[in-house]
Amino acid sequence: MATESFTLEWWLWFQSLLWVILVLIGLIILYYIIKEMHDAKVTPRLAEIELEKEKLQLMKLDYAHRGQPFFRVPPEKLEEINIIEQENQRLEADIFAKQSAVDQRIQRLENSVKSTKLDHMVEKIKDEERKIR
Repeated sequence: MATESFTLEWWLWFQSLLWVILVLIGLIILYYIIKEMHDAKVTPRLAEIELEKEKLQLMKLDYAHRGQPFFRVPPEKLEEINIIEQENQRLEADIFAKQSAVDQRIQRLENSVKSTKLDHMVEKIKDEERKIR
């Protein structure tokens, strides 16, 4: 009977502690699940960052081998480029104006042809009406 009461007391004590143990195990499992989800998000981004670092390193090496980069242009050449760019803009504006004028003239011609055709059709209809009467 003494052993039985000791076993019963021990079982009651273990049973109250069992819930604490289960909650701790549940929290540990939850921690690892959240950690894995976080790692799944962060790992690809870290890989991308590492790849970008490697690309930058390669670009630095490439520029170091080239000497001066291509965008360092002497002032004379830069002025020449600006003059050519302004001329291109002026030519584009002229082309746009001419294209607009051509489009308007074509539209006017088409409308004139349509008007003339409609006038001829009206005259034919009037002639047919006169013939019928």
